[in-house]
Amino acid sequence: MSNKKRRGGTVAATVLLLALSAALVTLMVLRAGQDPGDDAVETAVIDAGTAAVPTGAGSDAAQTAPPMRESAPPAEVTPSPSPTPEPEPEYFTISMVGDCTLAEAKTRRGWTSYFQDVVGKNYAYPFANTRSYLEDDYLTIANLECVLSEKYAGYPGYAPYDSIEQFVFLAPAAYAGILTEGSVEFVTLANNHTLDFGQNAYNDTCAALDAAEVAYAGEGETYLYQTGDGLKVGIYCLYNRLTGNSLSLLTADRQAQLAAESKELIRKAVLELREQGAEYTVACLHMGSEGSYETSDIQVDVCRSSVDAGFDLVYCSHSHRLQPAEEYNGGMIFYGLGNWIFGGNNNPGYGTDPAAYDTGIARVTVCRRGGSVTLEGVEFIPCSISSSVDPDTGALSAYSLNNYQPTPYTRDGKAWERTMSILRGEYAGSNFIPNYGDVLSQMNS
Repeated sequence: MSNKKRRGGTVAATVLLLALSAALVTLMVLRAGQDPGDDAVETAVIDAGTAAVPTGAGSDAAQTAPPMRESAPPAEVTPSPSPTPEPEPEYFTISMVGDCTLAEAKTRRGWTSYFQDVVGKNYAYPFANTRSYLEDDYLTIANLECVLSEKYAGYPGYAPYDSIEQFVFLAPAAYAGILTEGSVEFVTLANNHTLDFGQNAYNDTCAALDAAEVAYAGEGETYLYQTGDGLKVGIYCLYNRLTGNSLSLLTADRQAQLAAESKELIRKAVLELREQGAEYTVACLHMGSEGSYETSDIQVDVCRSSVDAGFDLVYCSHSHRLQPAEEYNGGMIFYGLGNWIFGGNNNPGYGTDPAAYDTGIARVTVCRRGGSVTLEGVEFIPCSISSSVDPDTGALSAYSLNNYQPTPYTRDGKAWERTMSILRGEYAGSNFIPNYGDVLSQMNS
């Protein structure tokens, strides 16, 4: 409105008052007729950041409001990372048994109570009393100390057979089924009897095991055992003439040289197995003195060296007698598990040495958790190589014959305690010295 002064000021003031009153009434009418939604639209615009200020009466032009200060966005809350779940532990049990000689020496063939006469075609018979301990494990290992072949008749009068040394063991190829029935998954062929009939017969043995789906490894060979996504068990087998019989023919210097050569082979083997992905390793060594309940110095040296080289478990065969066991440097050593199914002698105690029947099932349980594998426990189940002896006392007589059916002893019985004393190295019984010059009296007395 102009600032110029007009005549008739009272009238002018009155007119102005009336004009203001009319404008106020008009504004109230406009407010009364405004749509309720207009407020919402206005608010939405403000929230957007800029808005036009409503024009009042008498305004010369619309004005632009200054930009609204934007509210800072809510701070992003970083969720706490979920803790990495602990890997579930997996447990695997590996069982071991002693010598499986599924045949008799040729001097016994044709006589009563020899192996084939007792077992016949009943392949489940030898493991009937112990299969329950083996079928629920992950892996069972045995020493197969015979030939499985049909190429040799194997009876007296068959020239190739008669010309071979007296302690040779030939079984029908179908006897590989005994191992299958016993839930044995792996056998070592690195011993002094799998070549009793030469390379061709050895090849027959391998073919028979393949047909029975029993895994194996021979002299100086490795094998990687795994079922499904289970534990990868690396196995190495070695004989290398380390038995007491062979070593006795060598000078002390040559014995030391042979031991050093063997330790180097073992060291290379465990490295090879680890490169192949083995998570747990087993050395199957054929060594020790036959008939002895005690270990030899060279036997202890080579076995401990095997653990030092990286093997987790050492399993020995050959002595035909149970020998001590020990935990050493984080590994486990069984120096000799003796006989298991032993067709080579139907009366190994000769009525005077009940410990000759003592054997057992050695079991180690390992735990795999993520990428770590640790030893969880060791178990030994004392057994007799025959169900013909008293399971509590293990008492023998001159007529106690081996019936080739290993059977557990009564827990905490006399025989059980004697067997455990051998395992602990506390047994005071006499060692047996075979007389190879008088085979008939030794085999059949």
